[in-house]
Amino acid sequence: MMMSPASIGGVLLRRAIKSTKHAHQHRRHLITHISPTTSLLRSDTSDNEVYLLGTAHISQASNEEVVDLIQLVQPKYVFVELDANRAAQLRSSAASKNNMADSFNTLFKGIGKGLPPNIIQQLPPQMNNILPMLQNAPQMMSRMGWLGSQGGEMKAALEEAERIGATCVYGDVDFEVTMRDLRLAMMGMAANPMNLMQMIGNAPSPPKELAELTGIMLSGGNPTQLIEAVKTREQAKQMTKYVSEALPPLYDVMITKRDVHMAKMLRKHCSEGKVVAVVGAGHVEGIEREWEALDHSS
Repeated sequence: MMMSPASIGGVLLRRAIKSTKHAHQHRRHLITHISPTTSLLRSDTSDNEVYLLGTAHISQASNEEVVDLIQLVQPKYVFVELDANRAAQLRSSAASKNNMADSFNTLFKGIGKGLPPNIIQQLPPQMNNILPMLQNAPQMMSRMGWLGSQGGEMKAALEEAERIGATCVYGDVDFEVTMRDLRLAMMGMAANPMNLMQMIGNAPSPPKELAELTGIMLSGGNPTQLIEAVKTREQAKQMTKYVSEALPPLYDVMITKRDVHMAKMLRKHCSEGKVVAVVGAGHVEGIEREWEALDHSS
């Protein structure tokens, strides 16, 4: 359920009042969860405040949350999970066929089809779930906000930043670099099918919500309602944890490396004043973790 500007403002105000009670302490709270989709990141080495909003790329509610939060905070910077080229495409309303999700579709569509018959016969039961998930991964990850595709909420962030005169910061890894690293990771997995089988065989069962999402995608249904339910911090955490355990090489490229990069970009380019950072829900936990680690290492 989307929070209205008034309710978001009430939460922020209560948090701010509460934080003053700890003013005598040497350290401030670096990370404060102020709603199921929004975190407040602060630092011991600077006075900036980063409002980190986790979104889903096909969520109209996310679009509205982005605008509401920017209007409320009136930030100096608006940070988006886009690289400069994809931001330019989005600003010019370039065809979505050029976006990251479609490129990932091309890369993923042949998964499982080239395995030899003797290997297929030896596949563990988990493969019955894993192969469809892999083949539909680009669509699911795009809709959950894990690919940084050209979603409506990113465009809303760019437009609202321009309207209030905020500086836009493009914080994602360059798309071509991500694609190169993903190809290498997938080539490494394909080169050793038995190792892939072992990796998947050791994976836990997928979260119920992820299995349901896969079923909806395979049946051609509309996953919007389920996505609204699972875009919260805790649900996204469960899903990313599963991907990290089931397919570590892909997780490293699509999630970990980009989380590290985005946290560093926030530190480097948004080090003063108020910031609204708009990222896919699957990146929130990793950015929070990297943000805290960077502060401790300063």
